[in-house]
Order: sequence, then C-alpha cells, then structure tokens
Amino acid sequence: MAEQLPNPTTPLLFSGQTPGSGVSGLTVATGFHSPIPAGVFSALVKLDEGNYVLWKGQILAAIIASGFEDFIYGSTSLPYQFLDDEGLIVNPEYKNWQRTDKAVMSLLFSSLTSEPLSQVVCCKNAHEVWEILRNRYESASPSRILNLRLQMQQLKKDGRTMQQYLNGLKSLSDQLSAIGEPVRYRDYLWYLMEGLPAEYDAVVTAIYSRTDQPKLEEVHNLLLNFDMRLERRFVSDSTLPQAPLPNTNSFSDSETWVLDSGATHHATPTTSALHNLSPYTGQDYRPCPASGSDETGPVHSSHSTSTTSSSSAPPQQ
Repeated sequence: MAEQLPNPTTPLLFSGQTPGSGVSGLTVATGFHSPIPAGVFSALVKLDEGNYVLWKGQILAAIIASGFEDFIYGSTSLPYQFLDDEGLIVNPEYKNWQRTDKAVMSLLFSSLTSEPLSQVVCCKNAHEVWEILRNRYESASPSRILNLRLQMQQLKKDGRTMQQYLNGLKSLSDQLSAIGEPVRYRDYLWYLMEGLPAEYDAVVTAIYSRTDQPKLEEVHNLLLNFDMRLERRFVSDSTLPQAPLPNTNSFSDSETWVLDSGATHHATPTTSALHNLSPYTGQDYRPCPASGSDETGPVHSSHSTSTTSSSSAPPQQ
C-alpha cells in the first residue's frame, strides 16, 4: 500500500513550526517546500573517490532526520498517476510523491563531485541514485580490495602535513571497512609507521616498544605532538646566525698546495728543487751515482721553510 502523503497544496512543516512562519528550504513548486533545510545543501561534504564513508554518514543523517529515508531505500512505491482509467484526473499523491522524491534527489546531487555525479545524473528517482552509488563504492571485488590495500602500503608522509597523512590513511581504512574488509589494528599500525620518514624513528621506536596496545587515537596524538616539536626546532634552527664561509677567491686556481711534512731537512737528486742551498757538513755519505762506488758526492742541504715539489723523497730523520 502506498504511503499516505499530504496534499500538494499544503506546505510540509518542520517540528515546532507553525503555518505561515515560512520554511527555510528549497522551493520546488508553488505551495510545496523541500523537507530538507536549505542550509544542509551547502554544509555537506561532497562525495569523491576517497570519502564515501564520511559522505554516507552525513547524507543519511540529513535524510533520516527529515523522515524521507524510504525514498532512497525504495520502500515507498510511486502512486498511480491518474485516478480514472481515462487519464483525465491526476492523482495529487502522485505529484506530491514526485516532488518529494526530486527534493531528495536534489540533495544527493548537490553532495556529489562532478565524477560521481556524471554516473547518476540520468537516474529517474532517488532510490536509483542511491543504489548506483552504493554498488560503486561498496563493491567488494578482489581488485578493489587489493587496490585499496596497495594504496595504504604505498602512502607516505612525504610532502604532506602530519594531519593530511593521518587523514589519508584513515580514509583508505574506512573504505575497506565499508566493503566488509576492515583493516586489522596491527596492519594499520604497520602501514602508519612505515610511511613516516627517518626523522620520526625515535617516536616509531617508542611506540613499537610499548608492552600495551595503545589506541589509534593515542598514536595519532603522539605523532602530531612530535611533528609540532620538529617544526618548532626547525624554525628555531633556521633563525640562528650563520657563520660566514671562508673566502676562497683570494687564492689563484693555478697554485698547487703540497702538505707540509714538518721536516727541517730534505734530500733530492737535483738542486733545482731546493731554495737557500748550503753545503752539507755532516758525517753521512752517499754512493756516487756515476760509478756506484762508495765515493761521496756533493751533498747540499736546504733549511728553507718553503715546500718542495711532489717529486721530493720522503724526509730523512
């Protein structure tokens, strides 16, 4: 049996409203007002690929509060259009049902982004719109489940604020719950910890080291507080005065620097590598290179503090 609806010429009233006080709603036709307040339309979070659970919760609350959930569940049938067999007398309940159904459709349409809206814009009633959206976003196909879990595994904090990172992971988890594949606590915690960069290793270790099982809300708060601490330290470090860098432009690119060994005497087979030469008066001798005998050859000593070329022999003690 069709639900008994009010006469279309009588405005629908909210609880506590008196006739003539006006309805804060969307006027669909003369003498008829939307059962859903106009403010609800602008306050709704619009449905996209990542917030179905959030969207469903708010849209159901608005429709059920207005008492028109039967229109999306399909539990109210469309009355006959005409009261006579000749089709001359239009059934007023038919008009009222159509107007109410279109008001619910309007609410659904206004809460969709362009992509899901394109999938339902040609639907004939609110129940059809609801079923298409439900089947699309609550589909438990293996490919969808695998895709959502893969997104959770690959999600990283890089380039996001901590709150954005937590919201993104929670959204993917909610989508899996909506299709009957809830994420286990340990899996969720693993996804969450693995997506953090190295600077969060301290708090990750602290969370993993706990003997109890902290609630996810507590874990989220720990990460948010730690993130705020890192941001404050970064700002503090960036305001410290920086030491000036040494000016390297005063040196010629052609100069070759040789490490000073600290030795006071150097030996070399050629005198061209030495500065400030003086005869050697010590008791040591060397074989003469020409004959290979033990005859001593001229030995020169240098007491210069200047560095020798890289071809000089190791310093003698």
